[in-house]
Amino acid sequence: MRKVIAVMLLILGTTIAAVHGRQSNYKIVIPKVLTYPTTTLAFSSKAVLAGSQIKIPGGIGVKFDDPSWAASVSAARWVTTGGGTFFKFTCEASSASCMQATRGSGTYTYALAPTTEPGPKAYGRHALLWDVTPPGDLALDVESEVPELNPTDGMAALALIAGAVLLIRGRRKK
Repeated sequence: MRKVIAVMLLILGTTIAAVHGRQSNYKIVIPKVLTYPTTTLAFSSKAVLAGSQIKIPGGIGVKFDDPSWAASVSAARWVTTGGGTFFKFTCEASSASCMQATRGSGTYTYALAPTTEPGPKAYGRHALLWDVTPPGDLALDVESEVPELNPTDGMAALALIAGAVLLIRGRRKK
């Protein structure tokens, strides 16, 4: 009976770990700079990241504090091992304020500054410096939260440990 319970716990732990993976939820708030509004980005690493390259820019939620501003994330890269983190936006043609701020190009980029600075990977709040282009002004971000802990990872680990302990105890009693 112990073996059956131990094996079931091992399977349960493995299943939970496989289903939930190592998901982290990211929230980045970049404050207003010049004519660019406060920008809030939210994404899940499981849904969006492939290594450090963001494979589905549409999976990044973006909100602006200016209701007349409309843009979407068109490209992005989140790097925790080196430089190169950026979020590129494309203005909606109907957003006059966005088109005017970008000098008619319709695109702008927030890049982590300096360019060699890695994105944070430890849980908590981080103060980050972002460079917006055009025109190349800096914004201090003091509300980045990266990553959120996933409670199902702990459940999977407990189930795996409990199953292993029961299997080991069962073998020692023989």
